Amino acid sequence: MDEAGSGRETGVKAGGTPEPPVRSEVTGAAIDRERFERHLTRSEFYPYPGPRGHVTVIADTTARGLRSMVVRYRSPLPSGAAPNDEVCARLFVHEEVEQRKPVVLLHGLGVRRLAFWDPPAKALAARGFPTLLVCLPHLCERASADERPGRVYTSTHAETALPAYEQAVADTRAALDWLLSESPCAPRPAAEAAAPALVGISLGALLSVITAALEPRFGSVIPVLGGGDLDIIVFKGHYRTSVQEELDGANVTIENRRRARLLYDEYLDAVRKARHPLEVPAPFHFFLFDPLTFASSLRTRPVLMLNARLDPIIPRAAARQLWLELGCPEISWFWGTHWAGGPWKPYVSGKIARFLAGLGPGASRVPADTRAELILP
Repeated sequence: MDEAGSGRETGVKAGGTPEPPVRSEVTGAAIDRERFERHLTRSEFYPYPGPRGHVTVIADTTARGLRSMVVRYRSPLPSGAAPNDEVCARLFVHEEVEQRKPVVLLHGLGVRRLAFWDPPAKALAARGFPTLLVCLPHLCERASADERPGRVYTSTHAETALPAYEQAVADTRAALDWLLSESPCAPRPAAEAAAPALVGISLGALLSVITAALEPRFGSVIPVLGGGDLDIIVFKGHYRTSVQEELDGANVTIENRRRARLLYDEYLDAVRKARHPLEVPAPFHFFLFDPLTFASSLRTRPVLMLNARLDPIIPRAAARQLWLELGCPEISWFWGTHWAGGPWKPYVSGKIARFLAGLGPGASRVPADTRAELILP
């Protein structure tokens, strides 16, 4: 993976002609190259300016006791690329069962319609957990017509990928603001709120670790089909083929990867000792969207990991790395692949529901004294 830092977004050519802005080849959005230069040794990433504007209810229907709401709101951290900056979310509340703590659900890559991810959200709602499914940036309806959904997240250029991760985290925090303050399942009074849970699937699992570390209102985290250590995920998983050409073009060698992994091990050690993961300057920007960077901040929060035994996308070694850095939380392995849909299995939704039901107010855990291993390429 390469780093930004060789140029600026805008400038002036010889003769006084302004240079056009540098734009992402993936999304077409302008890239703030100066921000990456300026903040290379600072902890000023993942900003959250707070929710902007009103949440608009697009649809509100009830069928067989299941209430479904579709809402839209403006992204609090807009990318400048339409329609990516209009966030869609789907809330499911089953009105015929006892209501428990709310859940925010983050989905995975690939599809064009957010409704594809309704089944796991409905399954949790049917078990008494009101679930808000949030559409992630550059995915589903938020992807432009000429954009491959989610391609930005697998870019080897940090100045392209990191803003998408930052926007996803900000959009999720804005969704949580609405869920806890204005939605039908908002507590009355707010002081009586049960700490919401954050569930993520695949890409959403990676984002759930990052988001929960930056948003203390999430009381528990459940990564489904997730892992950590991007070097393992990229080079030992299914995505290796798709990114190899980019890496070869950037002259990324095995020696580059080894040096980066040694630096990452030192960086992780500093992060573990810090009060907040962003207090430690990152030697490379791609460290800032690796879940391992944020996992140590969740060591005392309840965590349930759910992984597939035959997953070619998230290798078993990547799942183990995240598990170790989280302090060995509860983990459950099910038979299947990444595509054979753990989230749609009744076993998985039932496991999540039982885990959440067993968490009392202010639940915490005592982590094992473990850390991610140094695995050199």
